[in-house]
Amino acid sequence: MKRSSVDCIHRCYQLHRRAALNAREPQQWHVAHQARSIIGIASRISKVATTTTHRHTHRSILHRIHPQHLYRIINDVDRYQTFLPYCNESRVLQTSPCGTMYDAVLRVGLPGLSDDASSLLEERYVSRVRKKSPAVANVKDEDDIAPTWTVEAKSIESQLFDSLKSRWQLTFVENEIERRDAGSSGSRNLSNGCMATEDIASCSVNFEVEIQVSNPLISFTLDRVLKDVARKQVEAFEKRCNEVASME
Repeated sequence: MKRSSVDCIHRCYQLHRRAALNAREPQQWHVAHQARSIIGIASRISKVATTTTHRHTHRSILHRIHPQHLYRIINDVDRYQTFLPYCNESRVLQTSPCGTMYDAVLRVGLPGLSDDASSLLEERYVSRVRKKSPAVANVKDEDDIAPTWTVEAKSIESQLFDSLKSRWQLTFVENEIERRDAGSSGSRNLSNGCMATEDIASCSVNFEVEIQVSNPLISFTLDRVLKDVARKQVEAFEKRCNEVASME
């Protein structure tokens, strides 16, 4: 074969090879771009999925409710499902021999994703609860500190929550209520013509909630509803106290 023919064939091969490479470049660019996009999305998801802590503290005064009475209602876990909003199951699993600690399971719905009740996110979790009551219920100590009842709970099994903690502090408040109605039960006039006063206990409530989550959807929902849920919880316990008191 003549050299000119060999050179021609070689040039044709080079042209075909360059054309094939040029035709392949857009596809290679698309694959590389897609890979970079996936890596970028994964990176953003990783950043979003970091653990977020949500905290809220609800404070209020429950008038004419003794803190010891509320303390008993809070520890009556088996009846939560009959009066507590969003609670569908409540049960004490086991109690420590000393009676100051117990494990309880709760199944609750998380509201706020939409107006459709069927959209509630539901979680069943187990908490370890520690309770502490003062030695004397109605008397301040030597440092003039009012008696306080405490109930602390921390999740030990949960799917949606990385951690869920709550803390109730119930403090005795002594109120002087003036009896203005002379015909009311228990009222009486003093010798100086003034109306008698009566000490009626009330309860100062400090309810703290702390929830840690990694799920962005749960975190978004908690931002919207946690404050309202805490308020409704305290209101439900207050109502329960009044109902139980009226039945006793």
